Amino acid sequence: MNNAMNIVNVGYDSTNYYVLADAAPRLLVDAGWPGTLPKLRRQCQRMGVTLPDLKYMLITHYHPDHAGLVQDLKNAGMTLVVIDLQIPTIPALRTHMKPGQGYLDIDLTDNCVIRLAESRAFLAEIGIAGEIIHTPGHSDDSVSLILDGGAAFTGDLTPPMMVPDDPANALYQSWQAIRAHSVTQVYPGHGPVWQLV
Repeated sequence: MNNAMNIVNVGYDSTNYYVLADAAPRLLVDAGWPGTLPKLRRQCQRMGVTLPDLKYMLITHYHPDHAGLVQDLKNAGMTLVVIDLQIPTIPALRTHMKPGQGYLDIDLTDNCVIRLAESRAFLAEIGIAGEIIHTPGHSDDSVSLILDGGAAFTGDLTPPMMVPDDPANALYQSWQAIRAHSVTQVYPGHGPVWQLV
């Protein structure tokens, strides 16, 4: 298993979507606005990623800009990896959609559902060294993917410099959990990659 993953940003429309790859694409982290599958395909092609080669996707949280294309990608053959604590929030995604956005409801019956404690073993099976941790604060269902090489994919988690220095605060606790994994680089859902010091 390779600790040094190639991380490719295939994002568009102000949101980052990341492909983790080594000899082959391994995982898509977050999955586009509804109705924008052609944009994702074009961006993947532009960045040298063959979208049909991607077998798995992980969603950091179920908001429209991060999970709007999930069912489209499942229909194209990708498997959705769901952390069990996220399941109750998935149906609520529909309430954020407007008619005409092209949103497809996410089928809850055919996903790869795992618990956080199982994430390291699952990721190892698909060639990724790391784990998934619960990082509430932006939303209760927010999770972050932490690679053993020091990268963290945090979705829309508020940056630590904007978080109150309060141990009772959920955002503070989430960043403490991320720091405990020796993270050095943060790959956010919006904006550039930055160093965690």
